[in-house]
Amino acid sequence: MKILEQFQKAPHLLLAISTGFGQAFSIAGTALIVSLSLLYLVWTQRGWVQPLRGAIIAVTPMMVTLVVKVIVDRSRPGTSLGNLENDPSFPSGHVAASISCVALLFLIMQLRHVRESSRGNRYFLRLAVSVILMLIPVMTAVSRLILGVHYPSDVAASLILNALLAASMGVITQQEIMAGPLH
Repeated sequence: MKILEQFQKAPHLLLAISTGFGQAFSIAGTALIVSLSLLYLVWTQRGWVQPLRGAIIAVTPMMVTLVVKVIVDRSRPGTSLGNLENDPSFPSGHVAASISCVALLFLIMQLRHVRESSRGNRYFLRLAVSVILMLIPVMTAVSRLILGVHYPSDVAASLILNALLAASMGVITQQEIMAGPLH
Protein backbone atom coordinates (compact mmCIF):
# COMPACT_ATOMS: atom_id res chain seq x y z
CA MET A 1 0.00 0.00 0.00
CA LYS A 2 2.93 2.36 0.65
CA ILE A 3 3.99 1.97 -2.99
CA LEU A 4 0.56 3.16 -4.10
CA GLU A 5 0.76 6.17 -1.78
CA GLN A 6 4.16 7.14 -3.24
CA PHE A 7 2.86 6.86 -6.80
CA GLN A 8 -0.13 9.03 -5.94
CA LYS A 9 2.25 11.85 -4.96
CA ALA A 10 3.57 11.91 -8.54
CA PRO A 11 3.90 15.24 -10.36
CA HIS A 12 1.03 16.38 -12.55
CA LEU A 13 2.87 15.54 -15.78
CA LEU A 14 3.28 11.95 -14.64
CA LEU A 15 -0.42 11.81 -13.78
CA ALA A 16 -1.31 13.21 -17.21
CA ILE A 17 0.87 10.63 -18.97
CA SER A 18 -0.67 7.88 -16.85
CA THR A 19 -4.15 9.06 -17.76
CA GLY A 20 -3.13 9.00 -21.43
CA PHE A 21 -2.11 5.34 -21.14
CA GLY A 22 -5.45 4.65 -19.49
CA GLN A 23 -7.32 6.26 -22.35
CA ALA A 24 -5.21 4.61 -25.06
CA PHE A 25 -5.91 1.17 -23.64
CA SER A 26 -9.51 1.75 -22.62
CA ILE A 27 -12.20 -0.27 -24.37
CA ALA A 28 -12.57 2.38 -27.09
CA GLY A 29 -8.84 2.94 -27.53
CA THR A 30 -8.08 -0.76 -27.70
CA ALA A 31 -10.95 -1.38 -30.11
CA LEU A 32 -9.56 1.34 -32.39
CA ILE A 33 -5.96 0.05 -32.29
CA VAL A 34 -7.01 -3.58 -32.81
CA SER A 35 -9.47 -2.69 -35.59
CA LEU A 36 -6.92 -0.60 -37.49
CA SER A 37 -4.28 -3.32 -37.07
CA LEU A 38 -6.65 -6.02 -38.32
CA LEU A 39 -7.67 -3.82 -41.27
CA TYR A 40 -3.98 -3.42 -42.08
CA LEU A 41 -3.58 -7.21 -42.04
CA VAL A 42 -6.62 -7.67 -44.28
CA TRP A 43 -5.23 -5.05 -46.67
CA THR A 44 -1.66 -6.39 -46.82
CA GLN A 45 -2.06 -10.16 -46.50
CA ARG A 46 -3.46 -12.57 -49.03
CA GLY A 47 -6.45 -14.36 -47.57
CA TRP A 48 -7.91 -14.30 -44.09
CA VAL A 49 -5.43 -16.53 -42.28
CA GLN A 50 -3.18 -13.80 -40.83
CA PRO A 51 -6.05 -11.43 -39.94
CA LEU A 52 -7.79 -14.32 -38.16
CA ARG A 53 -4.53 -15.17 -36.41
CA GLY A 54 -4.19 -11.53 -35.36
CA ALA A 55 -7.73 -11.49 -33.99
CA ILE A 56 -7.08 -14.63 -31.93
CA ILE A 57 -3.80 -13.22 -30.58
CA ALA A 58 -5.45 -9.90 -29.67
CA VAL A 59 -8.74 -11.15 -28.23
CA THR A 60 -7.53 -14.09 -26.11
CA PRO A 61 -5.73 -12.07 -23.39
CA MET A 62 -8.65 -9.69 -23.01
CA MET A 63 -11.24 -12.47 -22.79
CA VAL A 64 -9.23 -14.48 -20.25
CA THR A 65 -8.72 -11.32 -18.19
CA LEU A 66 -12.48 -10.71 -18.12
CA VAL A 67 -13.12 -14.28 -16.94
CA VAL A 68 -10.45 -14.06 -14.23
CA LYS A 69 -11.85 -10.69 -13.07
CA VAL A 70 -15.29 -12.25 -12.58
CA ILE A 71 -13.89 -15.30 -10.77
CA VAL A 72 -11.53 -13.40 -8.42
CA ASP A 73 -13.74 -10.29 -7.96
CA ARG A 74 -11.09 -8.27 -6.12
CA SER A 75 -12.03 -4.75 -5.03
CA ARG A 76 -9.94 -1.80 -6.16
CA PRO A 77 -7.61 -0.03 -3.74
CA GLY A 78 -8.81 3.04 -1.89
CA THR A 79 -7.47 6.19 -3.53
CA SER A 80 -7.61 9.94 -3.15
CA LEU A 81 -7.92 10.43 -6.90
CA GLY A 82 -11.71 10.26 -6.95
CA ASN A 83 -14.25 7.67 -7.92
CA LEU A 84 -12.95 4.50 -9.46
CA GLU A 85 -14.49 2.11 -11.89
CA ASN A 86 -16.72 -0.48 -10.25
CA ASP A 87 -15.25 -3.43 -12.12
CA PRO A 88 -12.92 -5.83 -10.32
CA SER A 89 -9.27 -4.93 -9.94
CA PHE A 90 -7.51 -8.26 -10.55
CA PRO A 91 -5.97 -8.63 -13.13
CA SER A 92 -5.55 -5.28 -14.84
CA GLY A 93 -7.66 -4.97 -17.99
CA HIS A 94 -5.66 -1.99 -19.25
CA VAL A 95 -2.45 -4.01 -19.07
CA ALA A 96 -4.19 -6.90 -20.86
CA ALA A 97 -5.37 -4.50 -23.56
CA SER A 98 -1.89 -3.04 -24.02
CA ILE A 99 -0.43 -6.53 -24.37
CA SER A 100 -3.12 -7.44 -26.90
CA CYS A 101 -2.28 -4.38 -28.99
CA VAL A 102 1.47 -4.91 -28.71
CA ALA A 103 1.16 -8.61 -29.63
CA LEU A 104 -0.81 -7.66 -32.73
CA LEU A 105 1.82 -5.07 -33.67
CA PHE A 106 4.53 -7.72 -33.21
CA LEU A 107 2.64 -9.97 -35.63
CA ILE A 108 2.50 -7.15 -38.18
CA MET A 109 6.20 -6.47 -37.69
CA GLN A 110 7.01 -10.18 -38.13
CA LEU A 111 4.97 -10.40 -41.34
CA ARG A 112 6.58 -7.23 -42.72
CA HIS A 113 10.03 -8.63 -41.91
CA VAL A 114 9.29 -11.80 -43.87
CA ARG A 115 8.00 -9.76 -46.80
CA GLU A 116 10.89 -7.25 -46.76
CA SER A 117 13.76 -9.61 -45.97
CA SER A 118 15.18 -9.18 -49.46
CA ARG A 119 15.47 -5.38 -49.05
CA GLY A 120 18.42 -5.35 -46.70
CA ASN A 121 19.11 -5.75 -43.04
CA ARG A 122 17.07 -3.59 -40.69
CA TYR A 123 18.06 -5.50 -37.58
CA PHE A 124 18.70 -2.48 -35.35
CA LEU A 125 15.49 -0.76 -36.39
CA ARG A 126 13.47 -3.90 -35.62
CA LEU A 127 15.33 -4.28 -32.33
CA ALA A 128 14.57 -0.67 -31.32
CA VAL A 129 10.90 -1.02 -32.26
CA SER A 130 10.73 -4.33 -30.36
CA VAL A 131 12.15 -2.77 -27.20
CA ILE A 132 9.72 0.15 -27.42
CA LEU A 133 6.79 -2.21 -27.97
CA MET A 134 7.81 -4.34 -24.98
CA LEU A 135 7.98 -1.26 -22.77
CA ILE A 136 4.40 -0.20 -23.56
CA PRO A 137 2.69 -2.80 -21.30
CA VAL A 138 5.23 -2.09 -18.54
CA MET A 139 4.55 1.65 -18.78
CA THR A 140 0.82 0.93 -18.80
CA ALA A 141 1.23 -1.15 -15.64
CA VAL A 142 3.17 1.64 -13.92
CA SER A 143 0.53 4.16 -15.02
CA ARG A 144 -2.20 2.09 -13.33
CA LEU A 145 -0.16 2.17 -10.10
CA ILE A 146 0.48 5.91 -10.38
CA LEU A 147 -3.25 6.52 -10.72
CA GLY A 148 -3.86 4.28 -7.72
CA VAL A 149 -6.46 2.13 -9.49
CA HIS A 150 -4.64 -1.19 -9.05
CA TYR A 151 -2.54 -3.06 -6.54
CA PRO A 152 0.96 -4.04 -7.70
CA SER A 153 -0.12 -7.69 -7.82
CA ASP A 154 -2.96 -6.78 -10.24
CA VAL A 155 -0.60 -5.37 -12.84
CA ALA A 156 2.17 -7.92 -12.26
CA ALA A 157 -0.24 -10.83 -12.71
CA SER A 158 -1.71 -9.22 -15.81
CA LEU A 159 1.74 -8.66 -17.33
CA ILE A 160 2.78 -12.26 -16.79
CA LEU A 161 -0.53 -13.97 -17.61
CA ASN A 162 -1.30 -11.99 -20.73
CA ALA A 163 2.22 -11.95 -22.16
CA LEU A 164 2.25 -15.74 -21.87
CA LEU A 165 -1.23 -15.99 -23.40
CA ALA A 166 -0.43 -13.72 -26.35
CA ALA A 167 2.87 -15.50 -27.03
CA SER A 168 1.19 -18.91 -26.74
CA MET A 169 -1.56 -17.89 -29.14
CA GLY A 170 1.08 -16.66 -31.58
CA VAL A 171 2.93 -19.98 -31.46
CA ILE A 172 -0.22 -22.13 -31.55
CA THR A 173 -1.77 -20.26 -34.46
CA GLN A 174 1.53 -20.38 -36.38
CA GLN A 175 1.74 -24.13 -35.85
CA GLU A 176 -1.86 -24.55 -37.02
CA ILE A 177 -1.14 -22.51 -40.15
CA MET A 178 1.89 -24.67 -40.94
CA ALA A 179 -0.01 -27.91 -40.29
CA GLY A 180 -3.45 -27.16 -41.68
CA PRO A 181 -5.06 -26.39 -45.03
CA LEU A 182 -6.36 -22.95 -43.99
CA HIS A 183 -4.67 -21.22 -46.91
